Amino acid sequence: MAKRRVSLTHRKQRSILTDMLPFEVPPTFSNRGYYRFLRDNSVEIEKGQLRWVCETDALDRTMRLLFGIKAATPINADIVTEWGKEKTRRSVPYNKCEMATIPFNFRVAHNLDGRTLSVVHPRNQVAVASFYATHSALIIYHTSISEFSIRRPVSVSRYAYFKDKLHEERLDSAAGLEEEDREYEQLGSYFVYRKYRNIHRFFESYKYHRSEKKYDAMVQIDVSKCFDSIYTHSLPWAVLGKDQTKFSLDSSKFTFAGRFDALMQNLNHKETNGIVIGPEFSRVFAEIILQSVDAELLKRLAKANLRHKVDYEIFRYVDDFFVFYNEESTQLKVFETLQETLKGKKLSINTAKIKHYKKPIITEITIAKERVSALLNDEINPVCEEESFTDPAKLPKRKLVCGINANRIIICYKATIKEAGVTYGDLLNYTFAIIENKIEKLFKAYNESDRTDWDRKRLSNALLAIMEFAFFAYSASPKVNHTIRICRMIATSVDFAHAHGLPYEQKHLLFKYVHDNVIQQLEKNTMSEHREVESLYLLISLSQIGREYWLPVSALLRHFLIQEEEKTGNYIRPAGFMNHFSVTILLSYIKDKVRYVKLKSFVEAEILAKLQYMKAHCPNDAETLIMLLDLVICPYISKTTKDAIGAIFGLDAAGIAVVQATNDHWFTAWGDKFDLGKELDAKRSREVY
Repeated sequence: MAKRRVSLTHRKQRSILTDMLPFEVPPTFSNRGYYRFLRDNSVEIEKGQLRWVCETDALDRTMRLLFGIKAATPINADIVTEWGKEKTRRSVPYNKCEMATIPFNFRVAHNLDGRTLSVVHPRNQVAVASFYATHSALIIYHTSISEFSIRRPVSVSRYAYFKDKLHEERLDSAAGLEEEDREYEQLGSYFVYRKYRNIHRFFESYKYHRSEKKYDAMVQIDVSKCFDSIYTHSLPWAVLGKDQTKFSLDSSKFTFAGRFDALMQNLNHKETNGIVIGPEFSRVFAEIILQSVDAELLKRLAKANLRHKVDYEIFRYVDDFFVFYNEESTQLKVFETLQETLKGKKLSINTAKIKHYKKPIITEITIAKERVSALLNDEINPVCEEESFTDPAKLPKRKLVCGINANRIIICYKATIKEAGVTYGDLLNYTFAIIENKIEKLFKAYNESDRTDWDRKRLSNALLAIMEFAFFAYSASPKVNHTIRICRMIATSVDFAHAHGLPYEQKHLLFKYVHDNVIQQLEKNTMSEHREVESLYLLISLSQIGREYWLPVSALLRHFLIQEEEKTGNYIRPAGFMNHFSVTILLSYIKDKVRYVKLKSFVEAEILAKLQYMKAHCPNDAETLIMLLDLVICPYISKTTKDAIGAIFGLDAAGIAVVQATNDHWFTAWGDKFDLGKELDAKRSREVY
């Protein structure tokens, strides 16, 4: 399918859509509603003022909540003329906003101990967007000084490119317009990146192959816990120089580097050790620091009479260094010098993850990918074949041909992983990308066939075989990015089965198989300290296949770590409060179904207890505000609960009504505002690493 290019305008709020949230947030959660609120009301930070446009004081209460503006702080109103139109611009000095906040942290599976990702406070997101808009040229400059970096911002995005079916379906109604509510919200990133958005593209590139011809060996070096270890003050050191920063501490605070440093501290509870993980802006911050490491490393090696692209060649992808060399002494000198340079930025090398390669310089993952590609292309090859009649007057029959032996694929796939010495996690993204393409090819071949009963049966059998292999592979590495892909397979298969009128029996076989495997994964991967989000995707996917496949209450209780007391029959959760994602997805799943009424009452009580605790102990916590805004417009909780939520935040019935009227969609998409297929498609453009 040919790509279509859509022009973008340079809005200050645009990065709210692209660079603020971790890729791993659940499909029900996004910044779309928040972005619309900021855009429609021209909310911005400019010239030391927080400003918005509103003819009345209707937004004042919401803005005080959003930005932590005290009740005693007056809000100024001025009549301004922009583009020939008079507007009432309301404003508050930026220093009257409470910008030192606590991010909403959540855990995802990663290695043995998991990884903490962060959703920063909505008010800090506006501050980051303002910083981007003001300093984009300086960001691009300071990420362009390294000869080593192969993933860096080079310009602000001017176009978005689309090739998914969702875009094709929506072109005719919005052709020629900037599609703010559709494609505009599926942008990949605020900046254009060069050269490689994925490290494996580097392994397959001309640059990599050219270096292999030129050098005899390669070593891969990883920075240890890079984002957790970054000292925020090292950005001013990188840009201005360490001594200059220390001797001119006050004046450095008003520079680009000083402001970026303060911004990163404010959104992370004033922490200077470590930066939030997940948002794209954190990668930009880290890139500026690592570019200074590159530049210093290059100078130090030159002083040691080692010439780049002659004695050695270095490529850096985020925090991974790939060093090509001929002499072992060169490799040792590069290693020692890099270690010293990183130490000056309070960073270090992860010696446990160093990998050495001699010619042929090919990684284990590249070998495995080649074998997996060959395996899946051989075993899954759906086509539409023509069967001619002897009578030329009759049109030839067109039948779907796609015999898939899932058992054989599984055995060969396991053998590939074992022989190549890689893990399932190393290959699953690549494997599932191929499988998604195979599913699309299967649907295309079916549409080209005569769509007889036999064709429908072959389609159903092929989908079952693909799902059998997909769930087998997924069970070995149920990480978020793999979960997103398998959910996309489920969603497209379910939608296709409904849209093309597959008989009930065939749909039931597919849906029942999906249902049983999802339950198996939920039972196997109950929520834990290291795994909070992955299964929530599966739960949402399951809700799409129909009422016959609703989960029993007992399965939901087990998965969300809720217990029933023997004596009273009341629900309790010894593990503590559920986080915002668990609460909202559970509410989205149980809705107003009668069978879940007791569970919903427990969830509503849990919400009130959590918000009371959070408001008392963490008033500037991102999760607290996000919960308030999302839950007061939730269609599935009672008015009594909403009133109680408002009371916790000092809002009477009129105050709640004002906040509800301000925006009907903040972060969680409730009811018919949620489209799983659209949300999973939107994830395509944001996949990183």
